[in-house]
Amino acid sequence: MARSSKSSAASSKTISPTTTQSLRDIVQQNLLQDVFEASNNAVQQQQQQGGAGSSWMVLVVDPESLRVISSSIGMYNLMEHHVSIVEDLMKKRAPFRDQSVLYFVEPNEQSIGKIIEDWTPKPGSKGPLYGDTVFLYFLGRLPDELFGLIKSCKELVKRIKVLKEVNLDFLTKEAGAFHFDMGKSSSIYSDLYLSNSSDAPSPLQDRIISKLVTVCATLNEYPHVRFPAKNALCKKLSFLFQQKMNEFVGSNSTWWYNGDGLHPNTERSTLLLLDRKDDCLSPFIHEFTYEAMVNDLLPIDDDRITYDSVTANEGSEEGTTKMDALLNDNDEVWVELRGKHIADVIQTLSAKIRDIVGSSTGSALSNSAKGSGKALSVNQMAKALKQLPEYREIMSKLSQHMQIAHQCMDAFNKQGLLDLSDLEQTLATGKTDEGRTPKLKELLGQVVEQFRTQSDSLMRLRLLAIVIVSQRGLSSQSDLQKLLQEANLHPEELTTLQNLEKMGCPLVQKDGNGNGKFAKLRDKRVSSFGKGESESESEYSSSRYACILKSIMTDAASGNLSIDEYPSVMPLPDAEAMLGPSSASRVKSVRKATTSASWSKSSAGSDKGKKKAHGGRQIVFMVGGMCYSELRSAREVMISSGTEIVVGSTRCIAPKDFVKDLHSLD
Repeated sequence: MARSSKSSAASSKTISPTTTQSLRDIVQQNLLQDVFEASNNAVQQQQQQGGAGSSWMVLVVDPESLRVISSSIGMYNLMEHHVSIVEDLMKKRAPFRDQSVLYFVEPNEQSIGKIIEDWTPKPGSKGPLYGDTVFLYFLGRLPDELFGLIKSCKELVKRIKVLKEVNLDFLTKEAGAFHFDMGKSSSIYSDLYLSNSSDAPSPLQDRIISKLVTVCATLNEYPHVRFPAKNALCKKLSFLFQQKMNEFVGSNSTWWYNGDGLHPNTERSTLLLLDRKDDCLSPFIHEFTYEAMVNDLLPIDDDRITYDSVTANEGSEEGTTKMDALLNDNDEVWVELRGKHIADVIQTLSAKIRDIVGSSTGSALSNSAKGSGKALSVNQMAKALKQLPEYREIMSKLSQHMQIAHQCMDAFNKQGLLDLSDLEQTLATGKTDEGRTPKLKELLGQVVEQFRTQSDSLMRLRLLAIVIVSQRGLSSQSDLQKLLQEANLHPEELTTLQNLEKMGCPLVQKDGNGNGKFAKLRDKRVSSFGKGESESESEYSSSRYACILKSIMTDAASGNLSIDEYPSVMPLPDAEAMLGPSSASRVKSVRKATTSASWSKSSAGSDKGKKKAHGGRQIVFMVGGMCYSELRSAREVMISSGTEIVVGSTRCIAPKDFVKDLHSLD
């Protein structure tokens, strides 16, 4: 019995070298064609040849593979490929002895053991659970010892029709973003940041890199690998990736990659490995773009949100019902609006609804509401939805987002985030909205005022963390104690704050200096985070700060990322190795040149102003979690530069997730 990889069996048809597909599209295509269509064709062929049993299949999954399927394709697609039922490998299952079985699992000992258990004869049983045709698909590489276990089960081996590694051991977050869903149930921070820094990788580090190899295999990329010169973890992971990627290429002789010299119009990609530890500021800051606000302020789980839907009753009365919505790439309105500032989201939705209401058949709104240019109230919108049945589908979708956006604004106002956000932005950028550099003492006074008016201790924790991280530590122990007294944090929140030191962020500056990784604190004046000015071009004062990752991606896309600060595992080609100015020292000029940083004038889903694509893919992976401002920045840089950027992380994090991860460092 031989095993095969998706890359060797189907890579020639998976991606056309002259056609750019998003990561999400590629994953969908690979799943449908290489797994379900191929298996279905084999079953139907058996039927045509007079084989016994049903023409339908049972799909058996483990928790990891179910998440991969759920993030990419729907149940309707499975039914189209003759999947009759989806079963959980870990639970007791009913027999379907007339149907073939398709196992789609992660290659781990527990899942392999359960599969073998299905085919091990048991006293008193009526036989195996399924028919005589078995398809075995694995998310990633099947270790030799587990392959040996499968071969030892004779009842299983004689029924296996296909055994294949499909290299899809990751989840697609959106068209150009992926994550590994690591750390959600139990934090991985202790393993990443507290474990012995020996040369040998930990099992977690090995798993992270093995998953990252499947991403590159799916994209047909054999990338140059770069990492921050001063980050030991990224260096270790980079060399491990190079080793595992080399092994993959060596064992899949027919697999091709972009830039291999055999496929025209392709260039070799670059993988940049980064660490959350090097920017602990961005995950704390309130961001007021739609996607970031939803994940920060509203209850959401795996892109599913439950919101209060306002319905119009008879007369002027309103009613509310609980509704669920999935906010992902299948929702075109979400894709269009997620990167916009919340104020622009509400105005855009109001304009779209008003256009429908103002059409020849629309008469749901009063004349005072029509053409007023004001944002529609939720009740007006609910009445319009009820009175325009011919537009029910699109109006329902617009109404859904309007109500979610209004709930974001309700939370914004309830938590008093207007003044708080302006203070956060000044601390992060080192300048006020008017461009003045205030004295640090002045800002600390405002911080104390916020502590006294802010009832939510989590908000006080976030603000104090922003003060400490943005200034690379407070100037004295007495300053820290005064702020801690005013912040009045719970013991577990104090532990979380103290754990910043384990991430390389001192609570108090050592010898009067800040962390050497960033600029030193200016004398008695507030400092910006990072070298240069960390400001975006947003017209909103609450969105002045631009995450450090944006400048790094901008430099990488333009070929100007410093080879000294971000060396490569293997020598880069001459064109890429040209030493440009340090990215960190060019933050200000980069930001001024990035037109896509203004929310209201451009959409992350628009091609307006898009430059001609150049260079290979830029793959950016953040160990320890990527926040939503960074996801949004990747889309913006891709539009402004014309270079395809794929970003990924161990998982996507909201501020509350980062706080929990920090608390776990105990």
